[in-house]
Amino acid sequence: MKNDNYLFWLIGIGSLIFMGFTLYENYMYAVHLGSDKQGIFGDMFGASNALFTGLSFTGVIIAILLQRQELKLQRKELELTREEMKLTRLEFNQQNETLTKQQFENTFFQMISMYRDNTEKMTVDIQGVKSEGKPLFQAFNKKLNDDINTFMKNRFKKNNDNVEDKFFDNLEAEKLKLTINELVTIYERRYKSLEDEFVKYFSTIIIILKLVDQAKIDDKFFYISILKSHFTKYETLVVFYQTISQDPNNEFRKLVDRYSIVNDLEVKLIVNPNHFLNYKQKQFLNDYVTQSDKFFSTSTS
Repeated sequence: MKNDNYLFWLIGIGSLIFMGFTLYENYMYAVHLGSDKQGIFGDMFGASNALFTGLSFTGVIIAILLQRQELKLQRKELELTREEMKLTRLEFNQQNETLTKQQFENTFFQMISMYRDNTEKMTVDIQGVKSEGKPLFQAFNKKLNDDINTFMKNRFKKNNDNVEDKFFDNLEAEKLKLTINELVTIYERRYKSLEDEFVKYFSTIIIILKLVDQAKIDDKFFYISILKSHFTKYETLVVFYQTISQDPNNEFRKLVDRYSIVNDLEVKLIVNPNHFLNYKQKQFLNDYVTQSDKFFSTSTS
């Protein structure tokens, strides 16, 4: 573009020099003419006027071309300005996302610390045996299994003429007979005896799950995995029991299902493994339906 301007200026200056040279030559020619030949000079000067008019027109064209080049420069500067504004907006959005993520992480890890502190401070008395912190979940599950065994034993005796000694021979079969409703009933009875401590525990868990769920961040499962990494296997088992004891539309259960909180549960810890397998199957079907709904809603829109 600078080369084009240089060419225009060269043409313009060349035209001015040519016009000056022509005028000078005409003048010098007229000086040497006699009075009887002045008319011929006038005719020649008229031709020069036509030439000057043409050169003037050339100057106008050059001015237009120069203005056009200037407009191109202005458009390019405007495009660069728009691009710079776009980059500035993108940088602002990135900074905003970074700030949002930092604020979320600060809150998240504060909640994780609160969860750990609250868990360590938990104290329960299970039939005269005091348990504190994480070990209480194992103690709770042991007593819960005792309650389940007592229930199955009483049912076996009722159906087998009070023949208790055969119960342990049929223990595995009796475990598979345990329905999920029976399990939930036994769990809720044991849970109520320790409700004060467990309410605070599950309240903290649901606050953390809601915090992650409502956050405008990517990789939500990464932060969920951080929470899950703090769970002992017996703690995960209690969370599973609490989950299946809730209505499918319960907020706690929906969040546990959505983020697969108990999917890593050791099946051998459950009295009837079918309860966990059925739960995972329902969860898979619910996820499939949810993803299908999202797909079709996106396709129609």
